[in-house]
Parts: sequence; structure tokens; C-alpha cells
Amino acid sequence: MKEIMENQCFEMNVKVSMGKHKESCEADADLSKYESKIEQARLSYFNKTLVLNRMQIWNVITGKMIQNDADAEVLKDLTHQNTKLCEKTMKILKETRELQDQITDIQKERLDLKGQIKKKMQEINELKQVKENQGEVQQRAKERAEAVLQKYQKVTTILQNVLRGMILASKVSWRDDPKLRDIAMGLENITN
Repeated sequence: MKEIMENQCFEMNVKVSMGKHKESCEADADLSKYESKIEQARLSYFNKTLVLNRMQIWNVITGKMIQNDADAEVLKDLTHQNTKLCEKTMKILKETRELQDQITDIQKERLDLKGQIKKKMQEINELKQVKENQGEVQQRAKERAEAVLQKYQKVTTILQNVLRGMILASKVSWRDDPKLRDIAMGLENITN
């Protein structure tokens, strides 16, 4: 009975501690959500205040320009200069955008050319490897052919010597017999 009570108390403590942990996680999530809302409200307030100040300043300037005094002329001149500067700025921005577009196009072409060059270099390397492999194959075939040729030359030399020995050992007059003479003379013509 005592053990059952201890187990139940332990289980209850675990549930309570899990509940506290869950509440702290939820509180952290709520806190970050409220912080972001406060930051958005601050930003909105700043932007609205800025717009309001600009509108008030523009209203005062417009009112001053309507009056026909010396200050109004100065403001009109400043406004005219400001308009010209804005037009120049817009023109420069447009040219800058066009130049940036040209730069982007050139960079794209450059990347394309790099890709093509890389592809061609790979093809060249593959062709070099194929030629090297063909050269190696031809060299091996040539070496094999030379080895076979040397083998047959040795066999031919041995056969010539055996045939000469047979002709000499038979004590046949090979000079008198035209067939034997042709054979004996032909043995001399076979090159080693």
C-alpha cells in the first residue's frame, strides 16, 4: 500500500513538473509573439509620424509659395532647382538600371561561354585520352607483331640450318641437281 502511494505521488510530481514546463514554453511563445506585435506597432507609429511631418511641411511650403513675396520667389526657385535635380536623378537612375541590365546580360553570356569552354575542354581531354589509348593499343600490337616475327625468324633460321645439314649429310651433289640447287640457293636468300 505504501509503495502504491509512493508511485502515485511520483507520477503526480512528474505530471506537475511537465505542466510547468509546458506553461513556460507557451509563455515564451506568447512573449515573442507580443514582442513582434509591439515592434510592428512602433514601426507603424514611426512611419505615420514621418508622413504627417512631411505633409505639414509641404502644407506650409505650399502656403508660402501661394504668397507673392520675396520668400515665395526663393521657394519657387528652390522648387524649380529641386525638380531639375530630381529629373537628373531619375535619368541617371534609368541609365544605371540599363547599364546594370547590360552588365547582367554580359555576365550571363560570360557564364555561358565558361560553360561552353569547360565542355569543349572536357571533349578535348576525352579525345586526347582516346588518342593516347589508341597509341598504346597500336604500340602493344606492334610489339606483339615484332615478337611473333622474331619467333618465326628464329624458327626459319633453325629450319634453314636443319635443311642445310640434311643436304650436306646426305652427300648428294646438290650442284648437279637443279631442284636441290634452287633449294640450297633459296636458303641463302631468306633474310633473318
